[in-house]
This record gives sequence, C-alpha cells and structure tokens, in this order.
Amino acid sequence: MLVEKAISSFKKVIPIVCGITDQGFYCDFIAYEWLKEDDAIFIEKWIQEHGSNITVKFLDSESEDILKKERSKLFEIYGDIKVKGLSVNDYSSLVKGLWNFDLNVQQVVVKITNISAHNPSPNIRLLRVSGIAFCSKEELESYLNYMDEIVKRDHRILGRKLDLYSFHEEAGIGLALFHPKGMIIRQELINMMSEVNRNLNYMEVYTPHVYRAELWKISGHYEHYRDKMLLFPVKDEEYGVKPMNCPGHILIYKTSLKSYRDLPFKLSEFGTVYRWEQEGELYGLLRLRGFTQDDGHAFLREDQVKDEVKNILNEVLRILSVFGFKRDDVRISLSTRPLHSIGTDEQWSKAERALKEALDEIKMNYEIKEGEGAFYGPKIDVDFRDSLGRWWQCSTIQVDFALPERFDLYYIDQDNKPKRPVMVHRAILGSIERFMAIIIENFGGKLPTWLSPIQVIVIPITNAQNEYALKVAQLIKSRNIRVTVDLSPDTLGKKIKNSYEQGIPYLIIVGKKEAESNTISVRSRGGKEIRNVDINKFIELITEEITTRSLTLHAMDSLIGNIS
Repeated sequence: MLVEKAISSFKKVIPIVCGITDQGFYCDFIAYEWLKEDDAIFIEKWIQEHGSNITVKFLDSESEDILKKERSKLFEIYGDIKVKGLSVNDYSSLVKGLWNFDLNVQQVVVKITNISAHNPSPNIRLLRVSGIAFCSKEELESYLNYMDEIVKRDHRILGRKLDLYSFHEEAGIGLALFHPKGMIIRQELINMMSEVNRNLNYMEVYTPHVYRAELWKISGHYEHYRDKMLLFPVKDEEYGVKPMNCPGHILIYKTSLKSYRDLPFKLSEFGTVYRWEQEGELYGLLRLRGFTQDDGHAFLREDQVKDEVKNILNEVLRILSVFGFKRDDVRISLSTRPLHSIGTDEQWSKAERALKEALDEIKMNYEIKEGEGAFYGPKIDVDFRDSLGRWWQCSTIQVDFALPERFDLYYIDQDNKPKRPVMVHRAILGSIERFMAIIIENFGGKLPTWLSPIQVIVIPITNAQNEYALKVAQLIKSRNIRVTVDLSPDTLGKKIKNSYEQGIPYLIIVGKKEAESNTISVRSRGGKEIRNVDINKFIELITEEITTRSLTLHAMDSLIGNIS
C-alpha cells in the first residue's frame, strides 16, 4: 500500500523534502498512487501498532549532494504549478527550514504523529509524514509523558471543566466571557495588584475605551500600531478603540500644572484594551483580542527613573514569589531601539542607560535584545519558568522620553523653568487573562486556597445532617471564606470525587457524630483527613492561610501538627 511504501522510505529512499518544526520533523515524498478512503483507517491502525517502533538513520554527509539535487528538482516542479491561482509561494511551508537535521546523527527512535496527502495538481501527489524523534526510547517516553501533562493542564480544557470562562463564535474569536468562578480568580489577582499599587504609590484611575483618532495620531499609535487597532467613523470623525492606556493617563497628567515637588506622579489602571491580533495567533486566554492590563505610568524627573525601575523590578520578583517562582525561575531581557521608532538618539540613549543601571544595581543578569524595544522606548521584559519548565513572559517596564514630548508635557523645575518629565510604563502581571491562564496551567487547576473560587465545600453524609451542614457553611461564610454545600442526592464517594475534580482545597464532612458534638471532619484535596475538629479553630487557620496567600494547605498541616 502507498502508506506502507512511504513509511519504508524512511529506511531506504531519499526523501524529497524534510525539515524541522516546533512540533517535530516532517518528510515529504512524491507519491505515485492516490490515497483511497480506506487508507485513513489503515493509517490510524498502522500508527497505533508501529508508531513508536520505527528507527531512522538520517542521511550521512556523503548523501548531501544527492539531497540537494532532489530538492532542486522539487523547486523546478513547484515552479510550474498554477492551480486555482496558487503559486510557488503558497507551498513555501514545504520547503522552509530544509536540511536542519544533523546529518551525522545515528539511529533514533521515532513516533509518527500524522500522515497526510496533498495533491496540488493533477500531476503531483505529495505525502507528508510528520513525527518526533529521540536518541532513545526512554527519551521518547519521557517526552510523551511531558506532552500528556501539558494536555491535562491546558487552561482551555480546565476553563471549561472548572466553569471559569468560555468563548463563543457569535461573540467573536479572541474574546473571553468570564463566568462567576473565573471572575473570582480575576478579582483576586486585581486585589493583589491593588496592594502593589499602594506599595509603589500608584493612584488608580479609569479611562474610556474609545478616543478620537486625533489622540492616537498625537501618540504615534495611528502611524506605528494602526494594523492592530480598531478604527471606525462616527459622523465626520474617526474614532479608535484603545490598544493602550497611556494616552488617557497622559491627559490626566495635563489637567493641572505640576512642579518638581509633585513628581513622581503615578497613575495605574486595570484597563481593558483591544488589539486586532491575527486569527492564527489567538490561543485561549494566552492571546486575546480584548484583555485587561495592570497598567501603570509614572511621570518622573530624569534623576528618579532608575530608582523607580528598581522598585518595580523588586516588586515583580516579590509578586512572582507569591506563586512559588524563585530568582532561578526568572530571566530578564533588555530590548533596545527598533528600526521604526519615535524620539531622538539622545533620548533613547538616556532611557537604555537608566534600565541597564537599574538592572546592574539590583544584581540581575539579563540579555540584550537588539532592536526589539517598543516604538516609543526601550523596555525590560521579565520571563518566568513554570512547574513544567516552560518560560512565560509577563512583566514589562518601558522608559519613554518620546510621548511626553509629543503631548507637550512639562513640569516646573527648581529654577522655575519648564522641563519635560520622563514616563515609565509598567505592567507587572502584564495581561490579567494571560497570567491567569499561566497560573491555572502551573497549578494544574488546583489553585492555592486564596485564589480558589470555592475554598471550602461542606458535605453531609446523609440528609439528616443537611441542616447542620448549612449551619456550618453559614458560619464559615460569615468569616468571608468562599464556601458551598453539596446537598445533591449523590453518594458520599461521588460528592468527594466531584470536589477533588473541581480542585476545592478543603472538604468538610459532617455526619451524625459531628452534628452531635458540634465539630467537623476536615479533608484536604490531597487526601489527608482529620476528625473531631473545632469549627472555629479551622476557620482561624484557613483565614491565616488565605490572608498570607500561602502556597500550601497550611490549615490542614497545622491541624495535623497539633494532633501529632
């Protein structure tokens, strides 16, 4: 059969095209038979039976000349393709990144992940075999286990399972709707960042979602960011939905005359912005068209910039530690002036120097990313590594000399003359939604108690304890702890199982003995259990756990420690 012939080609036939993608490798073959409908069943069965047991010896260096000739032939064939108006560029995915394999690699273990056919013209039949390859079976199995874990933690799946948020085609792609439980997580993150604002002396404000296009022309977004903006006419004027919060904060700064004594002047906003990202780039909460930033802008004298950047960086490290990320889990990059930018050479030089000095003084290692700054200023980006070893970008700090000039901002200095302030843009979580997705995946849906939508569930063993269960829940609720009661007709075992699946940190089981002694049995989602617990003692311990934003189930550990 065709598939069988194609797979055997790994061992004894030179592939026409092969390359590496983010998901593994692919090999393309010129096919001489059409795929039949029954082949799909055969392919699926064949992969299941043999997909993990193929060994491949990649071509050695002596075969490279032959390979190049075959590739040239393919280019010649593609050059003549004119089907439905398509040209050679439409097939570029088949010839990008060719020959990235190490030609000296010895035998490897391969798992075929996909086999597909493509018939670009009546005379050309292509077969693509995709897969992953490792030097040993153990490495392959380790990778497959890792990928299984990623799938289990996928925030899109957990979002549905835990009833946190949803996406709807009729609402528009890239636009998330947050359900009550998801809103609790979101609000807890916002509450935490409000504390950060108080620590850093940022005053919270609110600005509109839509401005006249004239404002975006002044800021430079109309020219440099227009492809991601939503612009629309209203009567004789053009308006734009905001992709950034900074112009609104700048207008607030301008409402009163500032002296050097008034600086730093700091504003923050949990501002929802909208950016028309390409459809293929959208991915759950990680990449949206509408999202909320914990945005902040400080208007400063030049001599205040470095200290402000240092303070923000220290707060970033502290916030990441709340979620269990240590300094070893953090890496920092400094992005310099891009090709298309606003501002003078001198302004960019001062801004980049301030960021470098701040990083050096807090003794943080960093890498330079040439030409990757924002169009209005250089920036520091902070990445962190999650429990699966994946790196995520969250915090960003940008120094901006350009926007104050474009908006003609000034303050009165000690010499009684007007001077330009410097702006520092900062977002610590970055996007609330993106950070939420990362944290859900990091904890596999089992969030710390302070962040859990439901912190405690009370489960009566029989209907006879329903009244006592409601009484216990009401007492817990009165102490501002999020609690629910399971009065469903399900068995006790099923109620406990459902609670575990929902990631609820604490289960309170009440039966006849608990009702008679006015106590509770406490079980954690990790399976630990302790009986005959005083309800007020439990409330005291879980309140401490929540208040301190503990990463562990501290209340259960304390109860067990007291008994032992």
